Amino acid sequence: MIRLIDSTGSPRYGIIDSPVEEINFKDFPLETPMGMGVPGFLKKIIFNQFAFFGITGPDFIIGMAVVDLKYLANAFFYVFDRKKNKIIETSTISPPIGSDVFIRPTPDKVSCGFLSKKISISMEPGTISAKSKDAEVNLAYDASRTAPLRICSRAGYRGWVYTQKTTPIHLTGEIILNGNKAKLASPDCMGLIDWTAGYMRRETFWNWAASASVLPDGRTFGMNLSCGVNETSFTENGFWIDGKLTKVSTVYFEFNPKNFYDPWRITSADGKVNLMFESEQHRSENVNALVIATRFTQMMGVFNGELKTDDNKIIKIENRPGWAEDHYAKW
Repeated sequence: MIRLIDSTGSPRYGIIDSPVEEINFKDFPLETPMGMGVPGFLKKIIFNQFAFFGITGPDFIIGMAVVDLKYLANAFFYVFDRKKNKIIETSTISPPIGSDVFIRPTPDKVSCGFLSKKISISMEPGTISAKSKDAEVNLAYDASRTAPLRICSRAGYRGWVYTQKTTPIHLTGEIILNGNKAKLASPDCMGLIDWTAGYMRRETFWNWAASASVLPDGRTFGMNLSCGVNETSFTENGFWIDGKLTKVSTVYFEFNPKNFYDPWRITSADGKVNLMFESEQHRSENVNALVIATRFTQMMGVFNGELKTDDNKIIKIENRPGWAEDHYAKW
């Protein structure tokens, strides 16, 4: 294992093949664009982190996240019942107090949590739980079957972002929805983890698409595609077939910002991605809290189209569940 910031104080930029033991951001000599050193207490405050865990299956699409902005914390947990076309969601934004929110800087051993009167989320190595008034999920998971995509890229003039994407993830557990229990288990249900931290651009945006499932022929399928962030010399784009990663170059999202339920088209510059996304349901947030702002729409639905591997094999994608997202953020 390695630490992200090396002995010279420089981040290890690029695609990182080895597990990262710690995002040791305090060892980074952060400066303003004009070259002035940033004090240690301020370095800690402006270091952002978030972790998202998603689950797809024939009956449910589930998402939960913990966001730690130091001066504000955000968490959400939702369950989309695909058969009833109904979404149950809970979210909250509040100043972090005590141990109510934490994200440890250990991406290969995910450890984070959020606790309030409305919602509780816990992500630890091998276990996940989330609970709100109307829904509860408890899972055991195994992320060892797919090597994650780890990258670190520059953000703005002096900052950087580290992100780690792991998909698909095998899991087993249960969901309790309005008092009714149901099993969640692979291969029918698969998961993914999106773990990100860094000194991000003060104002940014991104589009994102992801999936975790099993193809009709039994091969596992995971995908992470994004544009608008983490593209300074490197990209976080790729897909996994039976655990083997095909790296993808830059990706373009075509969608109607006035109606996110219109079909989305997602293509890549290298010709490896040609997908359409059809939305089934969504969740959104629109927050303007002076210091921070977010305009966020996360669609849940299915992907259809084709992917091309490095050896030019065509992978047919038919009704694979996942997410497509449009996000503006001011941290």
